[in-house]
Amino acid sequence: MPKYIPNSRFTDCYASVGNITFYHRDGECFFRTKAKPVFPGTAGQQVQLSIHQRGLQEWRNLSHDEQLEWNALARTVRSKRPPFNTSSHISGYNLFMSAYHGLACIGDERIPEPQPIPDFPVIHLKHSSSIVINESDMQISFRITDAPIPETMRIIGKLQLTAPGYSAHRGKFRNHIGAVTSTGHVTFTVPDFKTICGVELQEYQVHMRYFLIDADSGHRSRESNLSVRTEI
Repeated sequence: MPKYIPNSRFTDCYASVGNITFYHRDGECFFRTKAKPVFPGTAGQQVQLSIHQRGLQEWRNLSHDEQLEWNALARTVRSKRPPFNTSSHISGYNLFMSAYHGLACIGDERIPEPQPIPDFPVIHLKHSSSIVINESDMQISFRITDAPIPETMRIIGKLQLTAPGYSAHRGKFRNHIGAVTSTGHVTFTVPDFKTICGVELQEYQVHMRYFLIDADSGHRSRESNLSVRTEI
């Protein structure tokens, strides 16, 4: 993990050039050999690729004025990639595609209308319980703290189950739509969890990244991370 040393010509680097990729961790720049992964083309990946291709075509079908409207909205949206300052923002295309994928994620794939990002409430989840239903599915429940989830928003949990003590694998997270109850809890159901995890245990590590999606615009909030042990 070599560290990049700033100099008088380049104070920072990001993205890739040649066979080298620059990346940031804890505000510092490092570099490594550029990865060359092989696309496995699983059924789930093919579904997501099809959604992305349809969204791309819908963006191309927009009029120039509509694309400019998306560009104007995107000027206030900070980029998650460097440079990490107020001069960096995403493009209208990226904002449109994010909204398109957001709507598709909650089962409402359609062309999003250009709307500003709403004020998302800040919520935190505290693990409550986990049970097995239908002899094959795990139902994981969390208590919602700090603020309730508005009826116009959906909560998505990117979940991965591992044996206790094992770290998460970014490529193995899967999206699950949470079911919000009247008691201030949200429940995620992981189907056929033993097959997905690859091992049958009495205790699992639940790794999750969760966020809100506005059901009207498709915009999403920033992700929060959570990792807990649960017994079943």
